[in-house]
Amino acid sequence: MKSVPQIYLDVTSACQSPLNTGVRRMQRALHDWLSLQHSYTPVYWQSIRCDYRRIVVEDRNILERVSSPNLRGLALYDSFLPVHLPDLWHAGRDASLSLGWQRGWKEEDIVLVPDLLWDNRGTFFKKAGETPARLVGVFHDAIGLRRPGQSRIDAALCARGVKALASFDLVLCISREAEEDLHFFWKKFGLKPTITHVAPWPVPFPGKQPEHQPHFQARELLYVARLEKHKNHMPLLEACELLWREGRQFRLRLIGCNAYPVYSRRVRKRVQALQGDGRDLTLQAHVSEEALHAAYRQCSFTVFPSLLEGFGLPVIESLWHGRPVVCGSNGALGEIAESGGCERVDTRDTQSLAAAIRLLLEDENHYKKLYEEIRNRSFRSWSSYWDNVMTVINRIRKN
Repeated sequence: MKSVPQIYLDVTSACQSPLNTGVRRMQRALHDWLSLQHSYTPVYWQSIRCDYRRIVVEDRNILERVSSPNLRGLALYDSFLPVHLPDLWHAGRDASLSLGWQRGWKEEDIVLVPDLLWDNRGTFFKKAGETPARLVGVFHDAIGLRRPGQSRIDAALCARGVKALASFDLVLCISREAEEDLHFFWKKFGLKPTITHVAPWPVPFPGKQPEHQPHFQARELLYVARLEKHKNHMPLLEACELLWREGRQFRLRLIGCNAYPVYSRRVRKRVQALQGDGRDLTLQAHVSEEALHAAYRQCSFTVFPSLLEGFGLPVIESLWHGRPVVCGSNGALGEIAESGGCERVDTRDTQSLAAAIRLLLEDENHYKKLYEEIRNRSFRSWSSYWDNVMTVINRIRKN
């Protein structure tokens, strides 16, 4: 009789910070979905032991956002902060938390790793590759390698993650562009490619899609993104300033924590200057899940002028709430936009960005056309996502 497969989910990033950045958001959503399944175990990577351990109460509270911690200390440059110092405490206090569980893996077991692998997990999985369990990674993006000028540290760490994924039996890529990038850099690094499959993320919110109506009269724009250069906040602010100078009346709402210090300061300084000139805009580093839903409902449409994405989760979130999106037509964003509801522009050009915003602010017929395109879209659920992923996983046959 075949035993029941065990599913192990790496939730490390989502246990390190209560912030809900893209990778953490999807880890949390996967955790919530798998918690409804049998034989599921969330695990945490401890670099100090080069092994996984069981999650503890403190981990689970952050993973499931049980409490509402004060995020002021985490608002600045969260990517660079070792915010989970309790890992050192647990590693030294209780060695029994360590799993060492690869010795008991069975061929039907699944180890799913939707994390960035920028640490020493690559060494672990290179050794684990010969075990019978099926090792499944998730590749988010190669932004660190495609934009090395943004951060040399990011470029080096991103390369480390790309190399680590070559040891897996299967890598799920969140867009066609991500898959192309992964194979490009595997070839560049002289690595033998493993099996890949494009599995775009579903909508991260639980439950049914909310009822919605057009909200053209609100005259409010929303942009949800961390403050980093490729997110393109500065050209967006310039485009909005052009429209404000024309006498257009609208509100711009920005939601997103700081990332890179120099660029984050530039954006915040520009926001403050515009506010000083009486422009109607706000910037919030953190909001609750309820407040994020409310922000989508309250806006007329969203803007997502990012130059490069692995997927573009806020675009899907906006469309799910019935709100059109101004975004680029390149790469992963183009993959999302092609199904409708998006005003596609050259986000590198301030005038083009301003023209698209002007159109959706002033032309109600065009706005409603995009809204109707949204109504005709279908959105992938976690159930359909998981069924697709399991179909691919079950095809894996290890030597």
